[in-house]
Amino acid sequence: MKKTLFIFLTILLASCSSENGNRIVGDQLTVYFDSAKEESIAEKIALYWKENKLLTGRKQDLKISADEKGYTLKIIASSPKENFSVPFEERKLLLQLEADLNEKVADSPLEIVICNNQFEPIYNVD
Repeated sequence: MKKTLFIFLTILLASCSSENGNRIVGDQLTVYFDSAKEESIAEKIALYWKENKLLTGRKQDLKISADEKGYTLKIIASSPKENFSVPFEERKLLLQLEADLNEKVADSPLEIVICNNQFEPIYNVD
């Protein structure tokens, strides 16, 4: 699963074009967060990405946001379009990633959302 997920993330992930609040930076990965409440999970996600070899060799930007339901991990699509869709096999990989993050990283439910380069949602994995 990890190799296939790495290949998929290499294709999917891109970087954002503007500053989006506070951030954790390491290698080519930046995890943005809005408040101190999200800083701890942003650090855990950055470590998870590195430990699970999800760094792609290209700049990647993620953003973690908290609300009353839990967390949303926003991942930027490399080529977002209006009718963005994810093939079944890749959707399965994202759901596995979401489940693993929920088990190993998050202290509240975490949901993955695919976004444009301004972190505006274009596809909800669930």
